[in-house]
Amino acid sequence: MSYPLHTRAIIGYIEAHIAEGKLDYTELERRMGFSYAHIRDFFKKHTGVSLGQYVRTRQLCASAFDLLHTDKSVMELALTYGFSNHESYTRAFTKAMGKTPSAFRKERPLMGKSELTDGIYGIGLLRRKERRSDVEMTQKEKYQNSDSTILYGVPKVEWGSYGGQTPYPICLKACADYLGEDLDYATIAVTCGGAFRFTWNEKAWDMSNVDIYHTFTEGAEETVYSYAAKALGREFSMLGRTETTTKEEFIQFIKQHIDEGYPCIAQGIIGPPEACIITGYRDNGNVLLGWNFFQHDPIFGGDVQIDDSGYFVCDNWWENTDTQAVMCLGLVNGEPLPKEEILKTAVRVMTGRKDKDYQKGVAGYEAWAKMLSTDSEFSGDNEALLFERLSCQDDATTCLMDGRGSAAQYFEKLSEREDVDAGTAEKYKALAEMFAQEKTLAEQMWSLLSGWDNMEQRPAKLAEKEVRAKACEYIREIETLDKKCLEILTELCM
Repeated sequence: MSYPLHTRAIIGYIEAHIAEGKLDYTELERRMGFSYAHIRDFFKKHTGVSLGQYVRTRQLCASAFDLLHTDKSVMELALTYGFSNHESYTRAFTKAMGKTPSAFRKERPLMGKSELTDGIYGIGLLRRKERRSDVEMTQKEKYQNSDSTILYGVPKVEWGSYGGQTPYPICLKACADYLGEDLDYATIAVTCGGAFRFTWNEKAWDMSNVDIYHTFTEGAEETVYSYAAKALGREFSMLGRTETTTKEEFIQFIKQHIDEGYPCIAQGIIGPPEACIITGYRDNGNVLLGWNFFQHDPIFGGDVQIDDSGYFVCDNWWENTDTQAVMCLGLVNGEPLPKEEILKTAVRVMTGRKDKDYQKGVAGYEAWAKMLSTDSEFSGDNEALLFERLSCQDDATTCLMDGRGSAAQYFEKLSEREDVDAGTAEKYKALAEMFAQEKTLAEQMWSLLSGWDNMEQRPAKLAEKEVRAKACEYIREIETLDKKCLEILTELCM
């Protein structure tokens, strides 16, 4: 639907402040340049809905999305979205959604992107049986010359979102939620293969050692990025940055997908080439909005502006040479991968192999332990080098805590399914237990270096020979468990 420019501006303001409980109408007056009475009458005239009723409906839609994708209590959501008590929220929610908040959370109706007006998307209840929210979305010529489009309601991503620590699966989860998919973080991490990865560069302390980029074999036809889309049954497109790629090509890619209501996942934009989400653009694509893990980092995000919605606002994203790629999960083009294919992916990722300078899968542990136990690597008082080694060590343990923890959750759920025979369920249960043990061992290895609360002491701790020897014991135990898991996974694939 299309509304006059002022109406679109009002809708955009509401979406940007939807979770603030009560809108600041004085600020809205200032921005619009009209009195509240005029804004209210203008809005009702052009939408057929009172401003107050519209705001309440949008708050209820946002709270419904949170019911599905967070563990917040009904009372907490009531207060967040401007209701004074549980009862008033439940009455309003039931009237709008056709069921109580508790029933809604249990039944999990489809929620996802909804076009509110030209160039503005939000979250809506999708009253259809399809599993995705894009069944009617097609190319829209009217947007080809659009100056701005914003997708409001894309879940925030940051370290710890969904309990995860790997940016790409976190971004995948947020985008999947926005597109109406109903998958937990563990399933996302497993289906893209990232939960099973381990890589170690045997020739250098490599800061990209365990990046999700290394999940599969380099140069493989299916990268971890495109494989994730296939696992979800969706189209995938990607534009990488080369010496000949232009900013305009990036802008056109971003505009095409954002205009259709699809958030983009990019590498870089702000800070290092980690995954982030682009949720909109202004100034014909020269200014980008979204969520980035480094947008509040004093080093990388010190000069970044923050939109009312919480999204970053970045106009120098192309000048950041770490902006290396942009990609998008598109229309549904098939069914998600069955668990049999996911098991094959796990075997493929965990199998030991040499890939250029990298030892991957179960072969990586030997290279890790060898480098960690080499005393000459930790001699001297070069703090920069010691910090580099600590960063690699921490990245590796975080990779295992996050990935193996996700794998444990996934196989625990598989073991409880009614359609799984007793023998297979027993194997799934064994996998869950061993992956959980790996996570625990990785946590214990992290704690060897003084834990989470003593970051300044960690480099010196890593230099201690006894500490590194104990860490190598943990690595060997994890390696043994990983090999046992690989054996079971291989049996399940036969």
